[in-house]
Amino acid sequence: MKFRISILSLCLFFLSGICLAQNERGFNVGGGAGFGAGFTVPTNRAGNSLNNGWNLNARSGYNFSQFFALDLDLTYNHNDLNSAALARFHEPNGNVGTLSITLNPVIRFAPRGSRVQPYATAGFGLYRRNLTLTQPSTVSTLACDPFFGFCFPAAFGVDQVVASNTTYKDGFNVGGGFDFPLGGRRLKLFTEARYSRMFTTHGSDFTFVPVTFGFHW
Repeated sequence: MKFRISILSLCLFFLSGICLAQNERGFNVGGGAGFGAGFTVPTNRAGNSLNNGWNLNARSGYNFSQFFALDLDLTYNHNDLNSAALARFHEPNGNVGTLSITLNPVIRFAPRGSRVQPYATAGFGLYRRNLTLTQPSTVSTLACDPFFGFCFPAAFGVDQVVASNTTYKDGFNVGGGFDFPLGGRRLKLFTEARYSRMFTTHGSDFTFVPVTFGFHW
C-alpha cells in the first residue's frame, strides 16, 4: 500500500511538471550536475534514537525546459546514536549511515534569468541504512621514522566495530529549495530541504530531513 501511494504521488508530480514544461514555446535539452553538503535532522521515532547529523549529495540530470528537469540523486546521511540508544545497546559509540539513490523530477517556478529561482522536487528510489556499534580499542604496529631510519613499536587508538546491521528498502523524498545564479554563468548556488522516508518491515518507518547547501550547473 505504501509503495502504491508513493508511486501514484510521484506520477502526479511528474505529470504536472510535463504540463508546465509544455507551456514553453521552445524545447531545451540540457545536462546538469551538482554537489552539496549540510546537516540532517532525524524526525518522529528516529529522533528518539539519533542525534542531528550531516549529509553529502551528488546529482546529475536533464533539463527538459527552464521549468522542468529530471535528476538522479545520490545522497549519504550520517547520524550518531544518542545516549538513550547507546544505553539500550550497552555500547559506548554507534552511528547510522543512510545511502539513497532516487529519481527526482524538479519543477522550477521562476524563469532562468531570475535572481532567485524557487523549485519543488519529489523522488522515489532505493535506501540503504547501516547501523554500526563501536567501542574504543588500540592497535599495535610498527612506526618508522624516515629521518633517523629506524622502526619502533607503536599503539594507535581506533574504533572497533562490535556489531552492524544493514537494511535495504524503498523510500521517497519530497521538498524544495532555492537556486541563486552566480553572475551570467550556468553555475548556481542552491539551498534545499527534503522530507525523506525509508519504509521498514517492522516498526515505524525511518524518517529524516536533510538540509543541503551546494552548487550545480
